[in-house]
Amino acid sequence: MQLRDNDIAQMLKEKLDVKEIEVIDLKGGNHWQVNITASNFDGLNRVKREQLVQKVLADPLADETIHALVIKARGTKD
Repeated sequence: MQLRDNDIAQMLKEKLDVKEIEVIDLKGGNHWQVNITASNFDGLNRVKREQLVQKVLADPLADETIHALVIKARGTKD
């Protein structure tokens, strides 16, 4: 199954308090960049923010529906 940008955005919106999100297809539907701002990231360092996004997207990452993922995560207080 190939994901679309709105599929990834919806998965993240269902689990996180997303204020802003941009999902960019970098290469053929399996290499993605996610630019996301969410209150869940407030007080977390960069690694913890990325881990939280990866946790939400664990299934498509595990089966390599998402082969590569660039995460740019910001808290609402950044």
